Order: sequence, then C-alpha cells, then structure tokens
Amino acid sequence: MRFEVNDSTLGQFKTLLINDNKTNSKIEIALRGATLLNYFVKINQELFNFIDGFQTPEELEFGKGARCWIMAPFANRIENGLYNFLGNTYYLKPNPPRTQVIHGFTSNVIFKILDMKSSNEKIEITFYSDILRPGIFDGYPFSVDVYIKYVFEGLKLNVEVIAKNVGNEPAPFGTGWHPYFKTSEKGIDNLILTINANQLIITDKNLIPLKDENAYGRIDDYPGCDFRETKTIEERVIKNRILDNCFADLKVDDIGLYSTSLHDTTNGIKISVFQRGGMTLVFSGDTLSERERESLAIEPVQFMTNAFNRPELVDKIKIAPGGESKFEFGLGVSFAGD
Repeated sequence: MRFEVNDSTLGQFKTLLINDNKTNSKIEIALRGATLLNYFVKINQELFNFIDGFQTPEELEFGKGARCWIMAPFANRIENGLYNFLGNTYYLKPNPPRTQVIHGFTSNVIFKILDMKSSNEKIEITFYSDILRPGIFDGYPFSVDVYIKYVFEGLKLNVEVIAKNVGNEPAPFGTGWHPYFKTSEKGIDNLILTINANQLIITDKNLIPLKDENAYGRIDDYPGCDFRETKTIEERVIKNRILDNCFADLKVDDIGLYSTSLHDTTNGIKISVFQRGGMTLVFSGDTLSERERESLAIEPVQFMTNAFNRPELVDKIKIAPGGESKFEFGLGVSFAGD
C-alpha cells in the first residue's frame, strides 16, 4: 500500500502518523482539535517539516499561537464576546486556557475518527465532533456537528470543514484554519509572498473590522500590503514588514480556487495555500511569545473577523435546521524543477 497509518502520541495526546511511501512525505494529526502538527517532505534526501506547528504537549494543551488550529464555530475574534443573531443577544466566554474570546471552541475538543479510506492516489480521514450543543459553551446554544476531512496526496493536502445543524433553530457558524509555514530555519524576511487580492480589510486597534463599507479598503491605497503578482519580485519580498492583515476580493483561478503562495528562492521551496471562497489572513508572528517571525501564518477564513456582528453576513453565516455549511482549503508544496 502507498499510505501507512500508525497511532502515535505527543505527550498525553493521541495522534495519527500518515506516511506516503511514494513521495516519502508524512503528516501527523492530533485528535485534539483534529490539528495538523507536522508535514514532512523529502528535500535533498533529508526530511524537512514546513509546518511550524505545536512542538510539545504543553504547546498543544495551551494552544500557544493557535498553531494549525481549525477554528469553529467562529474564526478569530468576536468583539467583546457579544453578538446578536436573529434578534437575540449572546455573550460568549473565553475557552480556557484562553482569556479572550478568540479562534472558536473546537480546538480543545478530542475528535473521533469517523472514517478512513485510501487508494493508490490518496488517503482520506474524516474526524467528527458533536461537542457544539446547548449548555456546553456559554453564548452558543446551538446544535452543530462538525466534520473535518483531510485528503493527503503526498505533496498536497486538502481539508474540508463541514458543519451540520442538527438542531431545531438556525445556527451561526464560520470556520477557518490557522497554520504557520516555513521554508527553512532562517525566518520569513527573505520569502516572496504572492496574494492576488483587490481589497484589504481595515480594522481598529483591536483588529476588529470597521463598520459597514468602511471595512473594505482598496489594496492600491495600501502599498505596504500589496503582494499581487503584478508587483515585482522585490516588491513582494516580506523583508521586515509586520503583517496581521486580512485580504479580500481574491482572484479566482480556472477551477474556482483562490491561491496564496510563499516562495524561497534560496532553496526553491514553494508553498501554495488554496481555498474555495472566503478571505485570507496573513500574520507575521511578531506578537508571539515564542518563535516570533520564524514562520508565516497564511489563514484561509470563511468570513472576516467578527462575522457574527456583521449585518451583511447574517444570511451567509446562518445554517438552517437540517442544513450544512462547507469550507474547503488546503496546501501544496513544490521544489525548484518540479
């Protein structure tokens, strides 16, 4: 068989190790949060991990940096933990050990393995949780089942997050992914970033998008955040720029995907992050307590930050009883000459 799956652990946390015998690539996923921990590829006869994920059980337990978290039922922040949905006001409380309402609730949940199947082309693993129920998380009295499907093809990983409303009332839901990428141990300043976005989401000092249309800025007006492919390579090198920005109105390709890429010309590694719909948030890691600016977070998000409080998004975040919401994203890695 091309793919081999083995049980493993990171401290007290159970993980799955999936090896691809064709490309000699391998990934590791923790059942806690269905979180990607590692993604090794073979470069010059050596394995290199281009995911800067949780490295210790303590990091995974306390969610330091939210490394590779899948964020649900909301991504990033909810302003003051308050939101109004269909005429009712809800107050969210932080998910311990967090002290602020950020990045959802499911990252600390132990997911079940619902299904696993493989072929000579790929392996699919579906994780499942029914933790989102009334009374479990303050301020989210809705019944939503969450499915996270990883499809591993060696040098490509596709992820789907599917939310199904199994309750009797409409439920708000949004998701996103918070991975960090590196191409070497030399940091991010020399990397070429390409984001074909026409808009930048404008936020206040707390990273909450401004009200109404004021949240949508033209990328032309923010040259320091313009990484479109129409710019020169030199203009797209990250250098010492501090980034914690959300990009919108992304260019779609022939198969309906948005792509963001990170290229290291010193070793030829190119990482492409793709998504079907949504927005892309980029974070240079300057405020991290550990490993700051050693990797770049490229975050596919279904909706902008504070989506639960955006009147224009009510119909998009709403899942009707019996309905579902789906967000697809993933990544691919290539090398010079591929």
